[in-house]
Amino acid sequence: MSLRAKFAAIFLVLLIVPIVAATVLQIDRTMAVMVDGLGDSAALLMAQAFEQMRAVPNLTTAEVAAAVRGDPAMRAFIDSSQAFGKGVVYVRVEKLDGTILLGAGAGAPRPAHPFPPFEELLAIAAGRWPLAKIYALWTPRTYELSRAVEVGGRPLALIAIGISTSLISPEVHRALGQILLAAAAAVALGLLGGAIFGGLVLNPLAAITTGVEEMTVGREDVRVEVGGTGELSALAAKFNQLSQRIRLNQERWEAERGRLLGLFRTINDALLLLDREGAILFANEEAEGRLGLPAGGLALGKRLEALMGAPNALVRVIDTALNANTGVNDVPIELGDAAGRAHFLVSTFVVGQGPAAPGLLVVLRDLEPMRGMRAVREEAGRLDKAVEALSPPGEAPLAAPEAGRSK
Repeated sequence: MSLRAKFAAIFLVLLIVPIVAATVLQIDRTMAVMVDGLGDSAALLMAQAFEQMRAVPNLTTAEVAAAVRGDPAMRAFIDSSQAFGKGVVYVRVEKLDGTILLGAGAGAPRPAHPFPPFEELLAIAAGRWPLAKIYALWTPRTYELSRAVEVGGRPLALIAIGISTSLISPEVHRALGQILLAAAAAVALGLLGGAIFGGLVLNPLAAITTGVEEMTVGREDVRVEVGGTGELSALAAKFNQLSQRIRLNQERWEAERGRLLGLFRTINDALLLLDREGAILFANEEAEGRLGLPAGGLALGKRLEALMGAPNALVRVIDTALNANTGVNDVPIELGDAAGRAHFLVSTFVVGQGPAAPGLLVVLRDLEPMRGMRAVREEAGRLDKAVEALSPPGEAPLAAPEAGRSK
């Protein structure tokens, strides 16, 4: 995932989560307020009906039906209750055996399938699941609130009030739509702000990232242009300085490397540069000729042991130096076969630092020219002594001819 996609995803999550949380809380509160309002209306009507019932004259167990039906005030209250009660479907006065005395269905028994109690709706409204509240209030439903009327400590009748959610269901639809619309608008504005902010922040970051990627693939003199005077522009300036310094160091290193390789090629001694595994990284012409290595760079990347055959004195010295991570000086070795033997002085130098040397420089000096020079010096010394012996007594010794010294 790209940096821009990651930033957009994080910004969107951080934006949507609080909006959704606030939306859920608002919906929860709105549903609870609506149910509480409906419950308050039903409770007030129940209190009025209870007091009106207690005011009925001659209210006894035997005459409860006649007293309730004959009271004009109670009849007027029942008839007008739906006009003054919010969401009221019916108000009934029932006998204890279920016979309806006043209200809808008077004279008939109580319906076989009564409506669920209003306490069930109050429990849903007091719960923690907004979806349950929305489900309960989304479509109109009727709930019943009942209370017994007692006289002298004995129950005489039952007041039942039917409360419907038909009036608050449209309010639930409208409130939910408004809340969701506000949440969608907030998300849209947040995304727009995120896009603008992303353009201001991510474009410079993308430019710097692209510059770093170009540097990793070996491109030289990489520059990043970021306008402004903020932190990102300062970072881009530091990046440009680093890129220029890397380019200068690389140019200097290439120049030093070319000079060093040229110097190696002009040295008469055999030179080898090996890596940690003993593979050849560099070999001058003297090394190729003395050790019998493939010429023309064909030996590069191959192990010295594989090119020289079975383990020999040179390979043992090199293995010892690599394992010990140290150099050796002027170790005499002998290379060759029965047809001809060559004698060398081997010196090794650790290249780099660390617990394991990343490379090893090997210098082989042929002893035969050194022995020839020693023989010449010894011959010149004997010639000087012979000339000194031929000089007359008391005279300065004769000087040996220069020609003789050069032989």
